[in-house]
Amino acid sequence: MQTKANNSVLAFIDLRSPYSYLALGPALEFEAQSGVTIEWWPFLTDFRSAYGGEVEERTVRDVLKLKYLYMDCRRLAASQGLTIKSTTKLWDAELVSKAMLFAKANDRLWEFLNPTLSSFWRREFDMESNDAVEEKLVGAGMTTAGWREYRDNEADRQLNVTLEWAEELGVFGAPTFVYRGEIFWGGDRLAMLSERVLNRQK
Repeated sequence: MQTKANNSVLAFIDLRSPYSYLALGPALEFEAQSGVTIEWWPFLTDFRSAYGGEVEERTVRDVLKLKYLYMDCRRLAASQGLTIKSTTKLWDAELVSKAMLFAKANDRLWEFLNPTLSSFWRREFDMESNDAVEEKLVGAGMTTAGWREYRDNEADRQLNVTLEWAEELGVFGAPTFVYRGEIFWGGDRLAMLSERVLNRQK
């Protein structure tokens, strides 16, 4: 995979991850203040292993862990003026991750991501529905025909290449930021990343 510059930061986000969603605003502020370029890529976390499988398979401990996670996310969301509603199932994010790559390739990433994720976390968007994904892409200024050609011919390969690249870099969860080979996992590591970037710029 090629990056735009040596001082760019790679950002891998899982579109089902509330912590990925909550890291977007602070990361964009960091980008504006630091002058670095953030390159955004999709990532698929193994949530089944992390949180005890499907809803009916979870232990009491798994349930308590998830309750805390969403309580924590709601507190963080409130500080940003965002809404986070807990999800009702383990979503498959492959389709919407492919759509993210398509939007990125067409320079419409944020026109797609912002309304899509805002709707998802209000429980108003079905990321497994091609019709819903197409609607968001068209709303962001892309064409249905262009998306369908990409989805049918390029999407699988490009998503696989992206995920393999992330694994080679050492990414194991989301959000993860990678700066000159160094990994910073979680939105709460942005301050540390900022310090590292500023030190490099001196």
